Amino acid sequence: MSLAWSVKWQRTRCSVLRFAFRTAEEGVSSRRRRLPVAVKLTLKEAEKLERFRFSSNADIQAPAVNIGHIIDKAKVHQFLKEVQQEVQAPDLRVAASVFTKRFAFVAVIYLYALTVWNKRLLLSLDAVILINNKSKGNWLPEYYVKNLEAVEFQGGDREEWRKEALEHLFQHIVFPVLDSLANAGQVSKLVLWENIAVYIFWLYENVLEQSSDPRIQSDFDYIVNLAPGSLFGKCSRNPLKNSKPVLSKDLNETVRIRKSCCFSYQLGEKQTYCKICPLSCRQLMKN
Repeated sequence: MSLAWSVKWQRTRCSVLRFAFRTAEEGVSSRRRRLPVAVKLTLKEAEKLERFRFSSNADIQAPAVNIGHIIDKAKVHQFLKEVQQEVQAPDLRVAASVFTKRFAFVAVIYLYALTVWNKRLLLSLDAVILINNKSKGNWLPEYYVKNLEAVEFQGGDREEWRKEALEHLFQHIVFPVLDSLANAGQVSKLVLWENIAVYIFWLYENVLEQSSDPRIQSDFDYIVNLAPGSLFGKCSRNPLKNSKPVLSKDLNETVRIRKSCCFSYQLGEKQTYCKICPLSCRQLMKN
């Protein structure tokens, strides 16, 4: 993949980030209180995130793209053309959809830290770097975050803290990227949101299913069922809501059938449907 933009930065020692919030009741700055302090992830935590295509290696040799460039109208078309070539997509619509499935891991990384460690990662679009990577012939990019730090929940109203953390993820990280891809690729944002949802389901229903921590089910239920559309950006309703799991006798497992097709079957010589594609699960959908 011949990426159009090289990413350059210098390693700098990060100053500690602090945040001040205002409360409607008091109308005063929370600077008067003890403020949460941002900290670096531990080596063990960074290693845990590698499962979700997170890279902690700052010495990037492979071509890389600043995710902030994707919301630039002048650059997103060129980016999608390169993705199209990399995944052998027939057009930009398919390329936009397939890339969103790769980008979903940014949300997974954030949500894993939020739920499992009670930590809010401090992300911005300009800090997230896509690193070109292939595995067994498949394009599976990794993500590096410049100067990554996190703020741990300090006690108090966790539901409010969670709401603010999720608003940041979905309104300021995910939505701008999906909006740009939808416009450039001429593809429905509902398809792109469902691409994100599939990996959120995977995180909570597969990766974390063995955990007995009640926070997992609470966070999952809020994200995919209870959260209002406004939490996700310019959405009239929660775009992550999906049909209930159904038992597939052919697969001998319970699956969540998609409402829309992600177009992956159109890639290269693949020409096969995902196991949860509505085009291949018509009978299950009828039942």
